[in-house]
Amino acid sequence: MSSSTSSSEPLRLLGRVLLFSALPIALLLAAFRWGPHASPIDYMGAVVQKHERLASLPSPKVIIIGGSNAAFGMDSERLEKALCKPLVNMSIHASLGFQFMVEEVKNEIGPGDVVIVALEHSGYSQPAKDNDMLVLTADRYPEALAWMPSYLRPKVMAGVAVMRMQGAWKLASGAWKGKEGDPVYRSSGFNTYGDVISHLDRPARPPERQQHVEHHPPLFGSNFLPLADTLASRVSKAGGQLVFVWPSIARTSFKAEYHEAMRTGLQLHGYTMLGNTEDYVFPDSAFYDTHYHLRAWGRQERTTRLIRDLCEVEALKCCNGVVKAP
Repeated sequence: MSSSTSSSEPLRLLGRVLLFSALPIALLLAAFRWGPHASPIDYMGAVVQKHERLASLPSPKVIIIGGSNAAFGMDSERLEKALCKPLVNMSIHASLGFQFMVEEVKNEIGPGDVVIVALEHSGYSQPAKDNDMLVLTADRYPEALAWMPSYLRPKVMAGVAVMRMQGAWKLASGAWKGKEGDPVYRSSGFNTYGDVISHLDRPARPPERQQHVEHHPPLFGSNFLPLADTLASRVSKAGGQLVFVWPSIARTSFKAEYHEAMRTGLQLHGYTMLGNTEDYVFPDSAFYDTHYHLRAWGRQERTTRLIRDLCEVEALKCCNGVVKAP
C-alpha cells in the first residue's frame, strides 16, 4: 500500500463519520423547525398570551410571578381593582423555577411597577430547574429559550426536537387519539389576566386522587438570594415595589418548618414575606387536584386575604382598600 493511500484513510473515516452524523442532526433540526408539538396538551402555550399582555400593559403595572398556586389560586381582576394598576399574572408552573421567572420578566419592568412573588417552597429551595417543563415551554414558545441559562439551551433544543419527532410518530400512528388529557390544562383555560379559570366549576377530586405537596431539602437554597437580588435591583431602578407573598397550600401538606425557613431566609437578607402563613393554609376540600390549586371559594378567600395584606403596605397605594369577596 502506498503512503498516499495510507495517509488518506483517516480522512475517509472522518468523512464517513461526518456523513453519518449529519443525517440525525438534520432530522433533529427539521423536527425542531417543522415537527408537530411535543405534546397534544397545550397548557404551557399560555406563556404566549401572558407575554402578549405583559408587553401591552403600560407602567405602572402589577406583575405576578410564581408557580401554579398563583395561576390557579388568585382572582387577578379583583387584585387589579384593589391595586389601581393594570395587572398580568405570569404564573404558570413551579417547575420552571424562580431563575426562569426572573429572567422572563426582568426586562419588562417599567417605572413604578409592582412585582408580586408567590413561590411554592421549591422556588426557594431549588430556584434553578432542569426538566421537561422547560422543553414543553420552548416547544410552545421558542422565545423562552432566551430566559434559560446558555448552557441549558442546546439540551432543551435537542429535547424539543426529540419530543417532536416522537410526536410525529404518535400522530401518524394514532397513538395520540383520545389523549387530550384533563380539559382544565389548556391554554384556553386561562382568562385575559393570566389566571386559570377552567377548574372553577369542577368538583374537587376525591382524596385518593389529590396530589400532596412533596417537600425536599434544602429548606432555603443558597442560590435563591442572588436571583432575588437581581430582581430587586431591576424593580428598585424602576422605582417600583417588590413584594413576597405566601403560596396557598392544603392543610395536610403544610409543613411549618419549611414555611418558617422561607420567612427567615428572606428576613436575614432584608426581604419581607407579607402576612401570616397560617392565613394561606386552607382545608384540603378547597383544592381541585393538587394541594396548591384552589377551587372557587378558596381562590376568592385567598384573594381577599392577599388584598388585605397588600393594602397594609402604604407604598402600594391601594385605591379600594380591602375588597370583600363576592
